[in-house]
Amino acid sequence: MKASLCKCRILETVAADRGGAKLVLRPNNKNAKMDFTNKSVRLLLAMLATLFVLSSCGGSGNSGPTPTTGTVALLFTDRPTDEFSAIKLDVVEAILIGGNGVAGQQVLFRGSEPIDLLDLTNYSEPIVFGEVEAGIYTKLRLVIDNLELVPNDGGPSQYPALPANGRIDLLDPRGIEVLPGRTLLVELDMEANKALHIVGAGNSGRYQFRPIVKATFTDGDAGVLPLKLARLEGTASDVDGNGDFTLCDIETPDSCVGVSTDSSTSIFGSDGTPTGFGTLMNGDTVVVIGSYTVSGGITLNAVVLEIGGNASQVRGQVVSSPANEQFLVLRSGGEEIVVELQQGTRFYDENGELDASAIAVGADVEVEGVMPPKADAADPDLIRAALVFVVPQDDEQAAGTIIEPLDAATRSFGLTGMGGGDICVRVDADADILLVDIAASEVTMGTFADLALGQVVELFGVMSDCFDANEVIVDLNAGP
Repeated sequence: MKASLCKCRILETVAADRGGAKLVLRPNNKNAKMDFTNKSVRLLLAMLATLFVLSSCGGSGNSGPTPTTGTVALLFTDRPTDEFSAIKLDVVEAILIGGNGVAGQQVLFRGSEPIDLLDLTNYSEPIVFGEVEAGIYTKLRLVIDNLELVPNDGGPSQYPALPANGRIDLLDPRGIEVLPGRTLLVELDMEANKALHIVGAGNSGRYQFRPIVKATFTDGDAGVLPLKLARLEGTASDVDGNGDFTLCDIETPDSCVGVSTDSSTSIFGSDGTPTGFGTLMNGDTVVVIGSYTVSGGITLNAVVLEIGGNASQVRGQVVSSPANEQFLVLRSGGEEIVVELQQGTRFYDENGELDASAIAVGADVEVEGVMPPKADAADPDLIRAALVFVVPQDDEQAAGTIIEPLDAATRSFGLTGMGGGDICVRVDADADILLVDIAASEVTMGTFADLALGQVVELFGVMSDCFDANEVIVDLNAGP
């Protein structure tokens, strides 16, 4: 039997704009905190409406969601950037605004707590699971505050001004549809490497924040979440003989998520070496990396389970090919560390699971595992790897003005570059096209049909005979 998402207990209710009550919960994260006394809520949380909680925890399946409501799940992630060691901000609100068949606003999140976007580079983290009225909404509104950029070079932090007082409206011309009794998954990518734009020159150059947030909408009831892996940390409880348990927050143990393991799950002990599920005990501190299913209740399916609370992460560049189940990584500070592969070490990139052949000299990686104590201070640093994430290479970039020929049949157009010179551009069939209105602080997910002559665009992709773009960002406020 799958472990349930939550214990059937009401932790706190907050009034929704339409008079409903929402339950505040949060899946666990190693840096997350929750303070119910002042009603501040860490971004890495889950919110469920009372009706959804009762249906999820009923056990018999007879008390499902009412026909007039559906669930919205917001997952937050970010793209990597090498310029900063931290990108901090406060998330203040997440609100669905009504449209066809829906009136008013549905508050998914309201609070004010700092987060670091760079902690979300390779994993998606749940923000909200919230019960709302079914219908087609016109926009999802985010409100952020207190943006701080911490440079890698140790220089002073920068504090770019936020457009529209931190409000960012995300629109989809098809509407944002919440179906009765189903779960709409929304992955929000802040795309910090594209939202931060330098203005000025020389030492006077400063960063401007542009509201470039990409929203991907998925019907969660269609199956396993096809997006980034999730990484959660907490305390195990309700451990059973079927490989299921409940993962609860260390500081707020009533905030829980159900976890399921199977024969494919890689399980590691406190020393970072392989072990079995039978070694997991109630009260153990664990890290779970996996993906969600939402059909029949929300469950985190574990790809990796680390028992013991000793997990660390190391980022750097591979500087030696794997040999004898080891390879070297050069960390950003210039120190080398030995990565020791284990039986069951998993390999991933942004597109899914890989094998050990993905570890090549020059690849950027993030290694999850345990750094055991040294027998001798002179011994090299070592991490026993539970999971190796291969970080994607940065896209090439181009920018300019769309010119003839603009051809919808071949999804291509001409581009006059900012510095002069023309190139041809092909837009991938699955490319993201973002229409960014900086003045209104709105981002609309567009299609090729929205591209027009004279538009100023930024392109991300690969240059070959033409520029093959996997993302097009249109600046609606800029002239040729």
